[in-house]
Amino acid sequence: MTNKIQAVPLTSSVAARIEGIDLRGEVSASEIEQVREALWKHSVLVFEGQNLTAVEHLRLTGFFGVVQPYEVFSFLGETNPGVAVDPDNGGFVGEDGKAAARVVNFERRPKVKTANDHPRISEFPDWHTDSSFMKRLPQAAALRAEIVPPVGGDTSFASMCAAYDALSPTMQDWLKDARAIHAYPPDYKNSIQPWQYGEDAEERFDAEYQPREHPVVIEHPESRRKALFVNPVYTIRMVGMTDRESEHMLRLLFIHMTSSEFVYRHHWTQPGDIVVWDEMACMHLAPTDFDPHPRRLVRLTSGSVAPTAPAAAEPVLVS
Repeated sequence: MTNKIQAVPLTSSVAARIEGIDLRGEVSASEIEQVREALWKHSVLVFEGQNLTAVEHLRLTGFFGVVQPYEVFSFLGETNPGVAVDPDNGGFVGEDGKAAARVVNFERRPKVKTANDHPRISEFPDWHTDSSFMKRLPQAAALRAEIVPPVGGDTSFASMCAAYDALSPTMQDWLKDARAIHAYPPDYKNSIQPWQYGEDAEERFDAEYQPREHPVVIEHPESRRKALFVNPVYTIRMVGMTDRESEHMLRLLFIHMTSSEFVYRHHWTQPGDIVVWDEMACMHLAPTDFDPHPRRLVRLTSGSVAPTAPAAAEPVLVS
């Protein structure tokens, strides 16, 4: 018998707790569709007390498309879809939950000035949409807690759909054709370490991931809601503006987007809990308040979609 899944809102604008489904057992096609619809509606889904294994985590992520490595890792040659989010023991993880042969140890290389060393607006550190400088982004990302700190460690999410809806009609009209440039920040390569994928990998990375334009307003490929698509970590300027105009406009948008009425802050309570978010509808913020306690989350992503302006939005591609 198919369960009636309940999506219990956690704020008035973003996030819901999912009840009425056991992700450790058999999941019907109807239940999968209910979970998908809940994600498109609420943008962030919280699954508490499920205590999922790595394999069950993989299956859940697959509800939203083909599970695959992040585009930048696929480009470099990585096949393992998992990434461990752990500042001390980061790395890729296998489907059985064990570390794969290739482990990222976050060893720092000396900083070298590059074409991507553009000034960022510093008042909003770390709010971001994952690697928005890429051509395509994953549709969904799922974090599973493995080690939860006794204090701190919350992850925050901001609804870009709600933020867009709250803009005045005048601002919405002005932004409808606006475009912005996205580029990776100076420390990005230190975190992914492209050089571990071969002698020419860093050169290939630099050639592929040049600063890229995206629309400032996009249309969600499933819900068809409009969303803002700029973020403090990767968006470096507005197209067609002076430096001063661009800085003021981005600051205005970032202040608006990170307003408390659009934000859900998730407190991780136990290992095995999972949070799924819609990459095309949310920014998120990783915590920095749990030292000296350990914290380890595992991220999987699925689906692939290009940020597209409303006039020509395309469907999700999952191949």
